[in-house]
Amino acid sequence: AVVSTQSTGTLFGMSLATVGQDFDEQSLSELLKNARKNVRLIEDHDARTTQQYKDLIIESVLALERLSVLVATLHLFSNNETIDDVSTETIKFMLVNAFQGFVHQQHHDFENRKAHILAAKEYYKDFHHLCQLYGLAEKANFDMNRTNQPVNQSNRMEKIQKYQDKKKLEAKLEEMEKRPHLEEEVQREIYLSEIKLWVMKTEEELYNINSEIPMLEHMEKIRGGQVKQKPIIKPKVMKPFILVKSELQKQVFGAGYPSLPTMTLDEFYDEEMKRVVEEQERQKNAPKPVEPEDPDEETAESLAKARAWDDWKDTHKRGEGNRHNRS
Repeated sequence: AVVSTQSTGTLFGMSLATVGQDFDEQSLSELLKNARKNVRLIEDHDARTTQQYKDLIIESVLALERLSVLVATLHLFSNNETIDDVSTETIKFMLVNAFQGFVHQQHHDFENRKAHILAAKEYYKDFHHLCQLYGLAEKANFDMNRTNQPVNQSNRMEKIQKYQDKKKLEAKLEEMEKRPHLEEEVQREIYLSEIKLWVMKTEEELYNINSEIPMLEHMEKIRGGQVKQKPIIKPKVMKPFILVKSELQKQVFGAGYPSLPTMTLDEFYDEEMKRVVEEQERQKNAPKPVEPEDPDEETAESLAKARAWDDWKDTHKRGEGNRHNRS
């Protein structure tokens, strides 16, 4: 199949170069191969603030936009087909929208961050919907508007299972790609495994995007003056000092750094011990809570007093005592 296309304009402030040449299936495959290569470079890139990384993102966005237009023009996919009806060479182009979503999501330009995030969400949704049509993704078990909720007991096993499935699929895909000669059946299995892997990534990233959008909207309100930013409370900072081993070192370091107090190890130990002793004294002298007495409860002291009083009454007659010298 051969298609001719002409495309000009801008995309998120980036110039779209004119595409005015004929493309066949082979050149489309080369474009997809280069797009896959760039996606892996972006995944493995560490310095995401460098100009090289930014240029790679822009190049990938524009290349994938052109590829997406070409794939749509060829009408490679239909609602009336099953996955078995799609040829092996065509299946791999199902990944174009997933790659577009990923690349836009990695664009960290703060001014256009929200626009790229919203674009990534739409591309991810288109990819997931296409996979649903061909039975490669489940519609009933996935909510595209759900946020990335914290892990709890109810969803912990689900997250663990998805993580294990993802790792198994990655290992399987890596093992198949290492084979020197790939038959069509094996190549088809590789494409299908890669699509299923990106379905998992898409569902995970959609949750992340749904959580990020409210934060970006809140930042826009702060910059627009609609919401006042809460003041940052600075923690109490301990004044620095130099800890030395001896009095002699204290004099030396004190002369070299007159603005910083110095303290020997013995002085530091004495200060810490003083602080501990003061804390213990404070706790010891603190009034203990008084527990209400139970009038019906007899203590050992009250029993001893009662018995002593009974013994005294047995040895002393009533009326004895101080008679004021009267006989």
